[in-house]
Amino acid sequence: MAELLRIEMDDCRLQSPRLGCPVLVFEVTSKVTDDLFLLVPRHEIVAILNGVLGRAQQKTADFDFDLYGYYFMSNHLHLLIGVVELVDKSLVLEWVNREIAKRINKYHDRQLLTPNHAIQVTSEAHALERLRYLMGQATAQLKTRHPADDVFACANPALLRGEPLTGVFRHASGVEEQVTVRLDRLPGLGDLTPKAHRALMWELADGIAAEHRPRRKKAGLPVPDPEAVRHVDPWTRPKERDRSPAPVVHGTPEQQAEWRALHAALREAYTEAHIAYWNWLANPSLPLIPFPPGTIPPSHARKKLRALAESG
Repeated sequence: MAELLRIEMDDCRLQSPRLGCPVLVFEVTSKVTDDLFLLVPRHEIVAILNGVLGRAQQKTADFDFDLYGYYFMSNHLHLLIGVVELVDKSLVLEWVNREIAKRINKYHDRQLLTPNHAIQVTSEAHALERLRYLMGQATAQLKTRHPADDVFACANPALLRGEPLTGVFRHASGVEEQVTVRLDRLPGLGDLTPKAHRALMWELADGIAAEHRPRRKKAGLPVPDPEAVRHVDPWTRPKERDRSPAPVVHGTPEQQAEWRALHAALREAYTEAHIAYWNWLANPSLPLIPFPPGTIPPSHARKKLRALAESG
């Protein structure tokens, strides 16, 4: 269990322009079960996905978080978020993934999402690079010519054209609510004027299109029709599943080494505390050892999050 310990690098917090305080920035990836294309961007699916994110942002009494960018491909999703505490990340992702699965399962009778994988982003430069990565998801897959053409549920229309990201959230009562997704400025970009910020986003998008145009021409593929992806069979899978190993953090080699050393130390401390906990259950006269701060042990995360939600 300890090898799955969630940790934070507290000294790599970035300043949130919206919250006005340092936050932990994470890129989150969740895959659809069996790599099926169950998030094919049909209009009703896009409305559901945007609706869940918009509703999550309304629930500030339970949690508050920055949303810098997002992209829902047919078989996986990416979120770029900022949170004040590590526990906030887990609470946000538990709610968002659960609500997405509940609604998409209406169309597909199966478990939708596998557990998420979150990687901390350790600098403003790396945060901008990860936003660029999210913006170019379909272009890199040669599904669109340019990030501005995308029809997937994503942040690109707002980042590039200032269009509102609207969706529908269906409450348990059956009432449907029209919601809008708020995009927050990345750390380091808070002082840009709206015009300068949009120009930077277009610079990123144009660079993505230029990077992948030679690949498309070399493969002899025509200019893709973005609307074609709406009609893909959800029960298909990608032809190739080769993926490069994910880094432990999005940062410098020195920060990756620092994360590994920190994780090893916290894992050892967590293991010691967990053994003491099980010994205490057998014999309450034995002492308990506190779990290390700045961590969320997987075996205790859900109970802790539920208690926080109920008390918040």
